[in-house]
Amino acid sequence: MNEIHEANRKGWDAVSPHWQAKVDVAKEWRRCHIDPSLALNEQELKYLGDISGKNACVLGSGDNLVAFALAGLGAKVTSVDISQKQLDIAAERATELGLDTIFIRADVADLSSLSDEAFDVVYTGGHVAVWVSDLRKYYWEACRILRRGGMFIVNEYHPFRRIWKELPEGLEIEFGYFESGPHVYDRSEEIPGAEAGSLPSYEFH
Repeated sequence: MNEIHEANRKGWDAVSPHWQAKVDVAKEWRRCHIDPSLALNEQELKYLGDISGKNACVLGSGDNLVAFALAGLGAKVTSVDISQKQLDIAAERATELGLDTIFIRADVADLSSLSDEAFDVVYTGGHVAVWVSDLRKYYWEACRILRRGGMFIVNEYHPFRRIWKELPEGLEIEFGYFESGPHVYDRSEEIPGAEAGSLPSYEFH
């Protein structure tokens, strides 16, 4: 794993309990397997169609709402994330929901633990690409594990979203549109009592 991805992994491991506590308040994770539209939009559901019995992989699974939704649609789901903490929490929730999901910790740019053409569906999106230093490796690996004739769904935010600095009084441009990064910020600010500067994280626009 490269140094940037390793730093991002440490950041996600550290903030995961706080992040997942917010997900827990929303409680949508308890219903996504019953109502997949809570995690997948109308177009995604249309393209997916009937995936009952198919092998599906969610890359950068994070809160795992999509993984639970795909399982609810009848797929055999493998959830992949860089953060073991994220996966541990998701595994506990999957057990509570009675979902037989496989959880694998891996960098999306290095899926060597997964076999070629292992999945009928590969899904990624919703704030994954921003953490990845090399999108070519990321998407190459996604296509490698996808079966011939399978479906690769990418649902990501437009880069225009990344240029803004959020201020109480409104929006202000912080980055040029073509400044791809890495942009460095400190995730220790998200953790009460954490040492300032202890969790540098990197984003790519």
